[in-house]
Amino acid sequence: RPVASVAVCGGAGDDLFAEVRASGADVFVTADLRHHPATEALEHGAPALVDCAHWATEWPWLAAAERVLRAGLAERDPAAADSVDTRVSTIVTAPWTSV
Repeated sequence: RPVASVAVCGGAGDDLFAEVRASGADVFVTADLRHHPATEALEHGAPALVDCAHWATEWPWLAAAERVLRAGLAERDPAAADSVDTRVSTIVTAPWTSV
């Protein structure tokens, strides 16, 4: 099917089907889709669904979130930016890994 726009929700997003449908997105990329809500959404004309691993949809943007947080602190109070310690974990919490 033709794709012009994609809606994305990191983590579990099957509670957003109505909003995604209203947005006019052709595809919805999210995680942890449950069978019945996904089936019902498709019956109501939801966009194509792409179900990704939960951790994989959240972890990639954490470094950017850290930068935004630190920049916001620095803008508000330069001393605050230096007084807050931030770290982005490198631990893979996805249960679908081989150890």
